[in-house]
Amino acid sequence: MTPEDYASVAASGSAVGRGTERGTQARESRTRRVLTLLPVAVGIWAALAAGLSGCALGGSDLGKSTNLANQRKAAIAFLESQGGVEKIRFVQEGGQPGLGASWRADAVVTVEGNDYRATLSPQLISSEPLPDVDPGATRASVTVIFSDDSSEVIE
Repeated sequence: MTPEDYASVAASGSAVGRGTERGTQARESRTRRVLTLLPVAVGIWAALAAGLSGCALGGSDLGKSTNLANQRKAAIAFLESQGGVEKIRFVQEGGQPGLGASWRADAVVTVEGNDYRATLSPQLISSEPLPDVDPGATRASVTVIFSDDSSEVIE
């Protein structure tokens, strides 16, 4: 069909012409809806990105000396609650992983000859299941190896 044929069909009001016109209107309507919703979708995406990165960006990068002091406090808190501890080795410097989170560091603790992964903080202890050993059964001295490879014997 030539362009003139299309024009005459549209002018005549035939079903084919009306269908083509409706199809065009439907496409234009969809395009308008998409263009209207696009800023909303971009806004939602930006808010989610900002919120999720806020957890990562909100994490505190404390100084090395503060982290080492917190490791020592966390080791002492762990020793007060767990018996049979022979050694604590911090495998990371530690820090606050997000807004409102307390300081924590990953460690490997040796209890009765076995190593266990743990996340230690002065207020909170999370670890693999540990043996039930009375805290009073801890050795007289426990070696704590800090994340900078320095060590201290805590008695």
